[in-house]
Formats: sequence, structure tokens, C-alpha cells
Amino acid sequence: MTDELNIKSNTKYTTTREDGQECLVDLKVNEETSEYTASQKSALFYAFNRENYKNKVLLAREEPLANSILEFLISEMDNTNAICISMATLEKLFKLSRQTLSKHIKTLEKRNFIEIFKNGNMNVYAINAFFVWTQGDKNLWKAKFKATMYLNFDEQSSQIKKIFKRNNNKVIGEK
Repeated sequence: MTDELNIKSNTKYTTTREDGQECLVDLKVNEETSEYTASQKSALFYAFNRENYKNKVLLAREEPLANSILEFLISEMDNTNAICISMATLEKLFKLSRQTLSKHIKTLEKRNFIEIFKNGNMNVYAINAFFVWTQGDKNLWKAKFKATMYLNFDEQSSQIKKIFKRNNNKVIGEK
């Protein structure tokens, strides 16, 4: 295979679906003819367990704020169903007190939607993989080994803060 083919085969290509969502393209080369074939990969998705989803419907009716927090955690979780985020960041995002957030997060934990692990001053929220998953259920055992870190402006290093302010970017929660 030539260097040109190696470069092309190591490049990530995307396409845009009719609904505007960007999807990866799987590019394969025929070794004999050096011809490329491209196929669109599935868009990123969440797979919900149908039976356990009924509990989410109840949560949405009975505890709308807890449901909103759960939806946020799901939307930001990584491929192993986890996210690491401080209460300070959640307070800024939801514009709610720590006490209010804690109450609703405890509801999510009590109803087995999440498990909470401590990481310094941050919590790691592991979303119950028997409820929702991004990778199919064959990988459920991996659900708690790594997490997306979600930091607010105040949790950044002073160097990052200076660069951000120099570029005149607006900070969420700042007036």
C-alpha cells in the first residue's frame, strides 16, 4: 500500500445526514484494486432498556427536576456511562442551590438511576447501564472505569482563565 493510501485510510471522514446530524464514514480500500468504498456509520445513540425505561417515565411525572438532572447526566456521559462533575458546576448550570440539587440527586440514586463515587471534591456519576447505554449491553461491565470530566470556569487553572478572558469569551454564569 502506498503512503498516499495510508494517509487516506487513517483520516476520519464524516457526512451529514438528512436530519443534520454528523456521522462518521467507514472508509475501506480494496487491496487488489486500490479502490475505496465508503459506508456511513450509525450516528451516536443512547440505547434504553425498554422495561427499565418505564421507571424513567414515572420519574418524569413524579420528579421533573430529578428527571432533568438525569437527562443532563445522560447527555454528557461518556461511552462508559459516567461523568465527573462538581456540585459547584451543577449549581451554575441549573441555577439551583446545592441543597436542592443534592435532594434530587439522592432521588436518582435511591431509584437506582445512578451510583455516586467521590473523586476529590467532585462526584463521579455512573448512570445505571441496565437503564441506558451508548455501546450495547455486551460492554456493561465497563460502566464505571473512566469518566468525562465536566469543569466550570472557576475550576480551570489560572492560565486557562487568562487565555479564555483574553479571547473575550463569555463564561456561563458570569454577569
